[in-house]
Formats: sequence, structure tokens, C-alpha cells
Amino acid sequence: MSSRIGRKSWTAVKISNAGQLSLTAVDGRLRVDGILDFTTAAQMTPMLGECITGLPNSFTVDLSELSQFNSAVLVFMLDCLRMAAKANKQCHFSGATPALGNMLKMASLGDLIKAA
Repeated sequence: MSSRIGRKSWTAVKISNAGQLSLTAVDGRLRVDGILDFTTAAQMTPMLGECITGLPNSFTVDLSELSQFNSAVLVFMLDCLRMAAKANKQCHFSGATPALGNMLKMASLGDLIKAA
């Protein structure tokens, strides 16, 4: 795993794990790129709090660049919400693919995300 975190300036924070999944916090958004499955989610979730710390009080998680995902994306989204609440921040989601939108609807979580 590699991590580039500049504590003095939170304009860009990128955390990645061997190129499979990366989290990039930039300009008040958290962009998620790559493969989000139970393996990558377990590796990245512990570092999620560090990304959220540097984001504004209301931020958006952009999921539009996920190339592959399974139901671990639901756990990841709930972790984002939980960690944001713990930091007294509001977390919003954008960039749902049709497949992710269907998964959220099936889990009765369709109201968590806005279309990109």
C-alpha cells in the first residue's frame, strides 16, 4: 500500500493498494477508483478515516470510477457515513452506475446516492 498524505495541505490525499483501489481526497470530494470488493475494502477502510479528516464538513464520495465492485460497496458506503458522523461531517454519494443503483434499491438503500 502506498500513501501520500500532506498534513499541512489537504488539497490532495491519495491512498492506494497495489493499483487495485485508490481513494483520492481533492477539492472537497473523495474519489474512489478501481476494484471495490471485500479484500480491497478491508485494506482501505482503516485509512478512510484519515481521508475524511481532511475533507470539509460536507463532502461527496464519487463512486463513478469504480471499475468493478460487489456488495462490499454497501459496507464501504455505510463505513463512510459512520466515520463522517463520528467526525461531525455530512457525507453524500454520487456517481452510481446502473448496477450500483440496482444493488442499492435491492438493499433498500437507494436514497443514499445521487445520480452523477
